[in-house]
Amino acid sequence: MNETLFISGSIKGLTYAAIATLLLIVVFALLRFFFRMLNQKSVLYLSGNKFNLQFQQLELISPEVFRRIVVWLIHGIHALAVLALLYLYVPVLLRLFPWTEPLAQPFISYFKLPLEEVWSTVVHYAPSLLHILIIILFTWLILKLLRALFVGIQQGYVVFPGFHEEWALPTYKILRFLVLALTLVMIFPLLPGAESPAFRGISLFIGAMVTIGSSSAMGNITAGIILIYTRSFRIGDYIKIGDTHGCVVERSLIATRLQTPKQEIVTIPNATVMSSQVVNYSDTSYMQDLIIHATIGLGYDIDWRKVHELLIGAARKTNYVETQPEPFVLQKSLDDFSVSYEINAYVKKPDCLPAIYSELYRNILDEFSRAQIEIMSPQITALRNGNASIIPPTES
Repeated sequence: MNETLFISGSIKGLTYAAIATLLLIVVFALLRFFFRMLNQKSVLYLSGNKFNLQFQQLELISPEVFRRIVVWLIHGIHALAVLALLYLYVPVLLRLFPWTEPLAQPFISYFKLPLEEVWSTVVHYAPSLLHILIIILFTWLILKLLRALFVGIQQGYVVFPGFHEEWALPTYKILRFLVLALTLVMIFPLLPGAESPAFRGISLFIGAMVTIGSSSAMGNITAGIILIYTRSFRIGDYIKIGDTHGCVVERSLIATRLQTPKQEIVTIPNATVMSSQVVNYSDTSYMQDLIIHATIGLGYDIDWRKVHELLIGAARKTNYVETQPEPFVLQKSLDDFSVSYEINAYVKKPDCLPAIYSELYRNILDEFSRAQIEIMSPQITALRNGNASIIPPTES
């Protein structure tokens, strides 16, 4: 009796197994046809449309690579569908036969338990994920509002008394950094595994490395912020920092870049700028023109009125020197062997200072050479024969 039922069950199981296998083959064929057609349609469509991923002028993913990615995705989905069908087919096949039925449940559990654990983790993490998404959404909105506000200030549409337009962009960058840092602090405890000792250890290690390695950088950043809000100079100003002078071509929170008259780009850390004396030749907040000056020493036997006339004449012949206000001369000191005279003149071209000074010095030499007056300073050494002048002749 048992043998008859066993044989009957086996024949019935073989019949159902054949039907299930036939259905599986048909479904496999339909899936292959569907995904092959989908692959052909996708390749044909993408060949006529240049889909690519780029950032500004940098191409990150070319159209050919994009097509390959789409083809790989289609093949991957096809493979997952085949594996899913096989996962359903094998337990059904094992349950059809009495001698393989006990193997069906363990086979299902091999795949079911990991999937249940993953699903349980996802469901358990869903509230934290929702919190993270809400925080990111509010951060995005705050940054949009801040950007709109400070762009309005920079363009003059929004005015706050005492808040200058050039402060708008640096202030926005600082606030954006603070908002992003606060967002990271709020999201950090919600990340998966944030409570694990390994995660905490890595976080402390990274924090220690950043703290140790960024001490000088933080000093430069702090100095850069102070320089911005003290309005020491702007981009385009002609300034002097220590022994270096030039036009400001770039300023950031880390360093300031100057372009010297010799077309050299000099990068100076902001901490160095902060500790140095900065001379801004372009700042017209408190004056209209810049005063250039040059000092010479002459003997006591020369009439100071004649010296004034020659120095003012040399200044007037110099390009970029303003006629109003007029150049003027100051007697600086009465030294042991000479009198120091200083010529002062107004100019409006601070970025041309080296050329202006060079021309002024040439004109001074020419004027005093024509007048046969010997310049005594800073010091002079000459061999005299008593018959010839040591002052070279000047072309009239």
